[in-house]
Amino acid sequence: MSTTAQQVFELAMSLMDELNESSGSADTADTKEYKNRTLAILNVLRVECWPASDTYAVEEPGKRPICPEITGFTAALPLDDGICQGVLPYGLAAHLLLGEDDDKASYFNQRYEEKLAQLRNTPAAWEDITDLYGGIEYGQFVRW
Repeated sequence: MSTTAQQVFELAMSLMDELNESSGSADTADTKEYKNRTLAILNVLRVECWPASDTYAVEEPGKRPICPEITGFTAALPLDDGICQGVLPYGLAAHLLLGEDDDKASYFNQRYEEKLAQLRNTPAAWEDITDLYGGIEYGQFVRW
């Protein structure tokens, strides 16, 4: 859990092909409007992504847990690195491009949903099943 909002922003700018060609920087005059909208968009996406994150935990039974708010670009995000680096950049790029380039926004949104679905289906841990009935396996019973 060490990915920052700045790193997600840089990944999204890379996907959108908005990096500065000479320096490779994501923070330019052309991307200032995108950066101004980034934290608000990430705060919406965090709620959607949190149930798929390794950091999701129910602390009080019967009460929905709330994902901590993203308040700055330098603090670590409250989601696991798989979500932050593999899912959020697509969602951010999709939302930043809405109304500007709807074809790209649609593509990025589709990738976001695919990646999120993949991480939601992460297998759970295995555990042994205890045989509570005993004696009926291997055809050892004769009659009831």
